Amino acid sequence: MIQKGRSKTLRLKMVVAFVLVTFVILVCTWLLTKFVLPKVYLKSKLNDLTSTYETVSAILQQNEEFGEDTELSLKSLMTGKNVQLIVKDGRMSLRAKALFSNGTEGMEDRLSNVMMNKNKFVAHEMDSWESKLLRKTDLYEVFEMTAAKEPEEGLVTGSESGKVVRPQRRYSGTYIDLYATVNNENYIIYLSIDYESISKATGIATSFQLKVAIGILFVAAFVIFLLCKIITKPIEDMSDAAERMCMLDFNARCPQNRNDELGELGRSLNVLSERLEKTIGDLKKANNELEHDIRKKEEIESMRSDFISNVSHELKTPIALIQGYAEGLQDNVNDDPESRNYYCDVIIDEAAKMNSIVRKLLSLNQLEYGKQTLEYDRFDIFDILKGVLKETEILEKQQGVKVSLFGEEPCYVWADEYRIEEVVTNYVSNAFHHVSLSKEIAVSVKKTGAVVRVSVYNTGENIPEEDLDKVWIKFFKVDKARTRAYGGTGIGLSVVKAVMDAHNQKCGVINHQGGVEFWFELEAANGQERSAE
Repeated sequence: MIQKGRSKTLRLKMVVAFVLVTFVILVCTWLLTKFVLPKVYLKSKLNDLTSTYETVSAILQQNEEFGEDTELSLKSLMTGKNVQLIVKDGRMSLRAKALFSNGTEGMEDRLSNVMMNKNKFVAHEMDSWESKLLRKTDLYEVFEMTAAKEPEEGLVTGSESGKVVRPQRRYSGTYIDLYATVNNENYIIYLSIDYESISKATGIATSFQLKVAIGILFVAAFVIFLLCKIITKPIEDMSDAAERMCMLDFNARCPQNRNDELGELGRSLNVLSERLEKTIGDLKKANNELEHDIRKKEEIESMRSDFISNVSHELKTPIALIQGYAEGLQDNVNDDPESRNYYCDVIIDEAAKMNSIVRKLLSLNQLEYGKQTLEYDRFDIFDILKGVLKETEILEKQQGVKVSLFGEEPCYVWADEYRIEEVVTNYVSNAFHHVSLSKEIAVSVKKTGAVVRVSVYNTGENIPEEDLDKVWIKFFKVDKARTRAYGGTGIGLSVVKAVMDAHNQKCGVINHQGGVEFWFELEAANGQERSAE
């Protein structure tokens, strides 16, 4: 059985996976902002410095003397830039005169610091700037200039009237500065960019991004949970439908209102359900047919066994009698003519019984397997009944039976006259075999519309209810002992059933109080000719 919790487990896994991916992306973004962005920004500023230097150098190289045109060009270049520029007369060395300046006092101090180091002067111990060389080429040098830290508490750096003097920090911040000379050191170029503001901006951005990332992570988790619920809902529906299909409930259907892969999967499951239902139906039908065939085969096998047993039983006695009386005649047991005639009469009678059994079996076989076609004729059913009853007059006198015939004459029917005579003979013979009590036999004909019913009733004991449907089976006898005093073979009623089936007509038996009625039906002729069938 499908576990319903699997879809919820899938939803949880999807939420955790998406949250982890979002978390990793945010952490990576924060790390890039904190550690990589400053370097990228620094590289960008270095490129700004170098590109500005190249432009300034080109302007100065075009003019050997610094004039008004040169100053205007430099002002135009530096307008709108975050880069500060100082151009000095390089021939004056440390006493250089500023030819152009859009810098600050701190920038002049940083330039002095650099120039003192360049000219091998020892920096004063109270220098306000610490420098770090970032890049050096044949044309220029780039420094990171950071304001010097204040001395540690208790450090004596100078005295005035015997008092300890602590140096005062005049500048603060960090700058990226470029120092270069052009035109054979006629000009000194000093460019500067405020790097501390960049660092602060990067720190603020990193801190802000961390807070935003935490908020985004919670929002993303909630949104992802809702999205996963929407995504997994059709999966839950398909899971429920599949579980019902497993329970052979083929009315279950998956939603088909989607045009994505889940919708296609739902349609495939529905098609699978329909095909499974059809296949199982076909299997059940085939199984039922197989069970029917098996039962039929078992019935045939049982009938075959019963047939052999019944035939053996019915023929065993007459064969034994014929053999015994024939041997008696051969051995001359009795020499008088009367005894010999009696022996011969017994042999003839038993042979006639065997001949009757064989003829009825052959006739029954031909009818059951359709090897004999019926010859339909129009005839009066009373002619058949009167002829059969006339042949039983001797039995009437011997058994003291009263036989009556009822019905309106004439009554014409369509049937095979020879076969219907056989049916009537079997019914009447059966009645004589079982008549008792008041010993009455009544034969009646009743026409109802297009149907004529012929009934043969005899007084006597009823047939057990459980045996009413079995009397048509070959060799079946209500008399389980099958005594020879009964006189029947157990085939007559089977012949009746086969004849009526061949005519596509009905026959049956009814228990009445004090007697039993056997009946069969035929098609009424209504005085009109019928085309041959």
